Amino acid sequence: MLMANGARSAVRGVDTVDLNLTSGKTVQLKNVHHVPSIKKNLISGSLLCRDGYKLVFFKSNKCVVSKYGTFVGKGYESGGLFRLSLVDTCFKSTNNVVNNVETSVWHSRLCHVNFGYMSRLASLNLIPKFDLLKSSKCHACVEAKQPRKPYKAAVTRELAPLELIHSDICEINRILTKGGKRYFITFIDDCTQFCYVYIMKTKDEALHYFKVYKAEVEREENQTVVARSRGRVFLQ
Repeated sequence: MLMANGARSAVRGVDTVDLNLTSGKTVQLKNVHHVPSIKKNLISGSLLCRDGYKLVFFKSNKCVVSKYGTFVGKGYESGGLFRLSLVDTCFKSTNNVVNNVETSVWHSRLCHVNFGYMSRLASLNLIPKFDLLKSSKCHACVEAKQPRKPYKAAVTRELAPLELIHSDICEINRILTKGGKRYFITFIDDCTQFCYVYIMKTKDEALHYFKVYKAEVEREENQTVVARSRGRVFLQ
């Protein structure tokens, strides 16, 4: 980690920790770096604001932390910094596993390869050797392998013809037909799933062709009803 004075400090681990405030609320901090050479635990206010928190500073050297209008905690100025009021003086980690930084770096460089292959590469001196914890996990790999819940089955809609129509207007690749027409419009009946296509010169002809489509479908429906009443099925 690059410090303000230009010096570099080693990062021993990265993890997620919880802040237990005196208000009874808990603030979870992700991607926290453990740097033993830093004597104070520092929190970035800009990162808190990015996660939805709001920081308000008062002239009385007081700081109030809230989230979506709900009070979270407070802090007071001390030594040029604002110290949050915590239940304990130290952070409590959400788990006892601290990922080795060098391991995670090589794991990312190798496109999240299996840790077993990384151990083989280390044994061949192709990458630096590392100590792999059995319970260590890559958060990106875990999220990528999470299965998604299946979609719910669509509810069958009992619709009649012409009750729900899906329509769209498209341009024929900016090339005119032999009749000088540039667009085409589609009508798809949600009940029958039958599609009608009409070619148009201009888009304002859409209403006219919808009336033509509606009249044609109604005529076919009437012919079908008459044919069934005579004891036969009418096929076009």
